[in-house]
Amino acid sequence: MELNGIIAFTAGLLSFLAPCVLPLVPSYLICISGISIGNTEELNTMKTRGILFGHSIFFVLGFSVVFVFLGISSSAIGRFLVDYQVYISQVGGALLIVLGLFTLDFIRIPFLDKDRIINLKNKPFGFFGSFVMGVAFSVGWTPCIGPALSSILIIASMEHSIWRGAFLLSMYSLGFAVPFLLSALLFQQLLQFLRRFGHIVKYTMRILGILLIIVGILLVTADFYRIAGWLEHVL
Repeated sequence: MELNGIIAFTAGLLSFLAPCVLPLVPSYLICISGISIGNTEELNTMKTRGILFGHSIFFVLGFSVVFVFLGISSSAIGRFLVDYQVYISQVGGALLIVLGLFTLDFIRIPFLDKDRIINLKNKPFGFFGSFVMGVAFSVGWTPCIGPALSSILIIASMEHSIWRGAFLLSMYSLGFAVPFLLSALLFQQLLQFLRRFGHIVKYTMRILGILLIIVGILLVTADFYRIAGWLEHVL
């Protein structure tokens, strides 16, 4: 079993469920597709769902391209510092512990408290516009999803192959993309869920914070890859 891949996918999923992302997903779906939520019957038609899903695919491709590029860049930098992998692991682990404490609201990091949300007044042009919005999303929401994304980039920097970095960030993107695409297919149900249970998304940040601290401790103590190797051997 690929432990790094599981962690990356989980980090992407928790990023999607973050309080600064999930509640705004309907707004993004409306913006990229140009649909109206005023007509309930229209939302249930196959045509509307097809439009939502089509634009969502290009939106997902937009932010995935950016995330995968970051993964490749992180791995490439790590290859030049291969002789310092032990120190990178320890420093990276310490950073993840700090990010975990930030996510749990034990400490404050001012620049991560600001969401650079990009508001577009006009609907983008076609599927290409949805792709561009996906790219803008990856840049504009980096402070919000920063702790989760940083954790995967740190792990990617310790990989010996740039393709491993691409794989990890692809898994992160997949964890984010799957629920986003499901939201496009189940748009009306998403609206109903957010009205009734929107308050529970705050608990996802606590789960993420705990996960970051655990991974950080394992990296600092050099137990992370020992456990990963054991899991791959057993499973």
